[in-house]
Amino acid sequence: MGKASGPWLEKLMSQLAEMFMAQIELAKPVPYPLPAFNPRRRRFFAHLIIDYLREIAGNVDFVVGLTDAELYSVHANSVICETHLQARSAVISVGCLKNFLFGERPEEVFYERLYKEILRAIGHMLGLPPCRNPRCVMYPSLSLYETDLKAPSFCPECEMKLKLRVGSIKFLE
Repeated sequence: MGKASGPWLEKLMSQLAEMFMAQIELAKPVPYPLPAFNPRRRRFFAHLIIDYLREIAGNVDFVVGLTDAELYSVHANSVICETHLQARSAVISVGCLKNFLFGERPEEVFYERLYKEILRAIGHMLGLPPCRNPRCVMYPSLSLYETDLKAPSFCPECEMKLKLRVGSIKFLE
């Protein structure tokens, strides 16, 4: 949705397909559902976007929407990622992940943030709860700083839970 694309998209899709041994398809960009926009907050309601994406996706196992828009949820005025377990769908605000980029290679910081958010969303869609290990990708970040501190992988406990749920997964380091 919007301008949520770039040279990082193919790399991301390839890495996720290899990790989860899955077929990943990139859909054509879709317009924002107008009822999801809240003019008072100047943000989109993440839950309505998730419902919309699930509806138009058809018969697929998982849906992850990427958007450049700012999102909010029932629980927070601003969210980077929102996941719906039963619908096996998520939406991620790519634009928010571009805030406060630093270092010699800001594009790598952005990519790593996005990769962590997608891993976390997929983990939730596969039934993993939030993790108490602050280095685990399933740890609920309250800021980009906390996201940056997390490893781009599941901790051993979460990895074991995933393997018990879905079988063999090749985890990339």
